[in-house]
Amino acid sequence: MAVLNSNPEILLRKRKNNDRKRLEKQEQAQQRRLDRDSKRKHNASNKFIRAETLISNNKSNELENKRISKILKHEKQKNEQISTSKEVEPKLLFIIRVPNHIKGLRIPKKANNVLELLRLTKQNTGVFVKVTPALLPLLKLISPYIVAGTPSLNSVRQLFNKRASVTIIDENEANEQDKLKSIKLNNNQLVEDKFGDDLGIICIEDIIHEIATLGENFKALNNWLDPFHLSAPVSGWNAISKLHRIQYAEEHKRKISMAANAQLQEIDIDKFIEEQN
Repeated sequence: MAVLNSNPEILLRKRKNNDRKRLEKQEQAQQRRLDRDSKRKHNASNKFIRAETLISNNKSNELENKRISKILKHEKQKNEQISTSKEVEPKLLFIIRVPNHIKGLRIPKKANNVLELLRLTKQNTGVFVKVTPALLPLLKLISPYIVAGTPSLNSVRQLFNKRASVTIIDENEANEQDKLKSIKLNNNQLVEDKFGDDLGIICIEDIIHEIATLGENFKALNNWLDPFHLSAPVSGWNAISKLHRIQYAEEHKRKISMAANAQLQEIDIDKFIEEQN
């Protein structure tokens, strides 16, 4: 019959060895990530670019800057005129950041600032916005980089059930950068602790109702939510996946208008969410 070794010194030594090995593995993994990032940056800086590609990218950037300038000039002239139109009621839009319509395009600073303001810094992320007349000109600036539409209640609930997350502060972490932790929003207690006393919101269904109906607490709730991370419609890097991406891009190709008064084009966002959810 085997006898378990219960010597405290041996157990303590084993525990210290396990802790040391775990820390060594973490350091090695971090060093591998740093080496991989450094190699990727080095390869990107030394990558050969054809002259035709440079000319095409430069032309695309000129056209994009011209489009931005036209919109800003048009909006400035419109604001200087006395408006007698009736106020437009705000509506709910779900905006998704999509890949750039032209490869190698540098997003102009003004458009990039709007994307950062809406927290759409990564591709295939989406946020809810309350569209007002003041926000429409900003959405025109970023129209080539987003798709937008009015979601149904079913789509809003589906997004919350599958993709909703929030950022919390983890006091157990010693490092300041690691204290901010993103967790899935699947606990009503988390909602009640955050908004129960101040806003009377005690469950996720209350948040869904406020978002879908543009309630008075829309801004506070929407800012608390992290951007929704959606799945790419076509994933993988093999030849078949590359062909599917090309076909998908051709089917969903959009025309970018250079007109200063071009309106924001809305799509069937429910179908788009279903494809990426």
